[in-house]
Amino acid sequence: MPEQDNVKPDIYHPGQGKQLISPSDAIARKPDFFSSRPEDVNWKLRIRHLNGKIEELPAGTDWEAISRFGSVRSAVVTKPDGTPDFDRPRYDEAPNINAVAWGQDKTTGEIKIGIITQARPHADNVFEKTNEPMMFESVPMGFMNKIVAKDDITRLENKGEAATREVMEEAGAQTVLDITHPEFGSHYPNPTYTGTTSEVVFIKVDLDNVNKMKTDKSELIYKVDYIPLKQVLADIKAGKTERGYARMATSNSVILMFLSTLSAYQNAERNEKILTKQGEIRKTLKEKDKVAYARRMEEEAIITHPDRAKEITSRTDKYVNKIHPETKAEKKPGHETAVVQPTPATEKRTVQKTSNIVDRARRFLFGK
Repeated sequence: MPEQDNVKPDIYHPGQGKQLISPSDAIARKPDFFSSRPEDVNWKLRIRHLNGKIEELPAGTDWEAISRFGSVRSAVVTKPDGTPDFDRPRYDEAPNINAVAWGQDKTTGEIKIGIITQARPHADNVFEKTNEPMMFESVPMGFMNKIVAKDDITRLENKGEAATREVMEEAGAQTVLDITHPEFGSHYPNPTYTGTTSEVVFIKVDLDNVNKMKTDKSELIYKVDYIPLKQVLADIKAGKTERGYARMATSNSVILMFLSTLSAYQNAERNEKILTKQGEIRKTLKEKDKVAYARRMEEEAIITHPDRAKEITSRTDKYVNKIHPETKAEKKPGHETAVVQPTPATEKRTVQKTSNIVDRARRFLFGK
């Protein structure tokens, strides 16, 4: 068997997998592979010539149909021991991307996804009796273009560049805020016959700077709507809306991948808000009550390092006595937070005021 690792697929080598070989190789391994099978299970290539004559090539012929956008090649799948098992052509696509264009409403914080309405003439409509092209709800997708780099060398766009361009062209985005990629950031449209993948990219856009009337009739794209996540899921559940059929498997797969990463994003956003609020509380305490601030830091440090509780408390007590040498810091019975006994220098500050500030901080940070 010829070595196929890192070999670019061609008419002789339909793929890199060790269990995928050409029909001619299958015959070399098992001469009666095709002839011993029922005639209707063998894949055969039929060609209609310009003169109208139809020619059928015999089973076992190696063939391919190719363009810069992809290829279809004859192929045979083998058993683990290398003997031919069944034949099925393999379809490959040129490098391409599937992107989720998403953003957040600046007023409500609601996440919305850009859904385009696009016609797909290849699809037969099994839901309605019509010969009109089916209209699908879809995320932006397209092939990577060749570009000229700064060194005048022509190269393909990377997936971030291609996704950004497609989102701007198809989803009307004018401002890109962030570009992220999921783990294992490629997916297979249908690996039962497709050998190549589509790169998956998530593009965060500014929803206040979107051309919602964006259309591209050359690609049969008629409109784009940025809709809430709950509406995206409602569309998929319904199957069809005014935007089209929500039954495009590749698009729905990308949306599912995006949803699977959303909790991490939302947790990060929530943590950022908590840390910001925590910083504001610390700043308020530090400005208004340094003793309460010190005790707040003491409490947080003990939670993080419980094995050093005595050391932390001792150091905090020294700090409190340093900034208020005329007072003695002590723990209020039944309360984790220290208060300062009133003296002439602090008689205007009440214990209740200090306790309320710290209690509010504790309830916000720890829910108690």
